[in-house]
Amino acid sequence: MPSRPARFMPLQRLLLGPSRYVADTPWPAAWAVAAAVLIFVAGQLVAVVVVGMTGGSGDVPGTLMAWLLVSQLTMVALVLAAAGLFGGRWREVLQLRPVEHGLWTLGSAVLAMAALLGGLNALLYWLLGTDMMEDLRPYLDLIRSDVWLLAALAIGAGAPLMEELTFRGFLQSALAQRLGFWPAALVTTTAWTGLHWGYSLAGLAEVFLIGLYFSWLLWRTGSLWPALICHALYNSGLVLLLRFAPLPV
Repeated sequence: MPSRPARFMPLQRLLLGPSRYVADTPWPAAWAVAAAVLIFVAGQLVAVVVVGMTGGSGDVPGTLMAWLLVSQLTMVALVLAAAGLFGGRWREVLQLRPVEHGLWTLGSAVLAMAALLGGLNALLYWLLGTDMMEDLRPYLDLIRSDVWLLAALAIGAGAPLMEELTFRGFLQSALAQRLGFWPAALVTTTAWTGLHWGYSLAGLAEVFLIGLYFSWLLWRTGSLWPALICHALYNSGLVLLLRFAPLPV
């Protein structure tokens, strides 16, 4: 019997292979939670100070984008610094290990996400009877404003980088050592979903379930890169949809 073509092996291992996740952090769970809260608060404070000192951009969308980007950059820098404390190796603490089979695994993860989201969105919004545009409308004016490229950068790159490093990187490693992977993933995914408070019930359910998918990618591959890239592509796709698609708003 001929062997399965090598290009199909990453998909098979992604779906059926053993977990490659190894939690490696010197941070105790309680300390990591406290550090994450402090990092979040510091990000907001630095953004307020920086935007206040520069006087903003003179318009609401520009000022909002400046605040968001500064807070995201501050939090990313602080998470990277925290991951290197107490003798930690930041690549291991944050799960930024190379991905086995590289692009093939990443491509398989993106395809699986697209298939999951298609069915998930249709089911959630049908069951809960929610307008699918309800959760996207607050972003519409921002993304169709003159600062839409900054919005695309903040939403498509800054948010995934900050959120994945903080929740499924830094916090997940510390909590997994105490609770085990999946109880820790439920905690971090619930906290991450809380950042999206204000969404409809269907929107919150989608965020929570896609967060579990990102956690599953981390569990399967032992690397944060697939979740980070999928998250960035997901957000960027929404930005492009709001910017260019003729939507019924």
